Amino acid sequence: MSQLVWLVTGPSSGFGEQFVHSSPARGDKVIATARKLEKLTAILQLDITNSQQSIQETTATAISIYGKVHVLVNNASYMAVGPWETLDTKISLLNLIQTYSARSR
Repeated sequence: MSQLVWLVTGPSSGFGEQFVHSSPARGDKVIATARKLEKLTAILQLDITNSQQSIQETTATAISIYGKVHVLVNNASYMAVGPWETLDTKISLLNLIQTYSARSR
């Protein structure tokens, strides 16, 4: 099998961390993004709650490292907390989409 390039969000622990460690063991390359860089090395900073433009810029930087990405492990997540009526509509919808997506798999 040919070498794959993985882009992993949320690699600080759990599934993301496992992908970051297991993919190179099979000969693949990994690009990881995290909100807090001090926990990891050789990583791009990305907070998924930032603007769409910021996310697109980080994605372009990630792709430029190896010229392509074959596998995306979109493991990063966030949750807005508070009374439903006080939450921003866009954030509330993102929370619902993430919850539905996680349960439907």
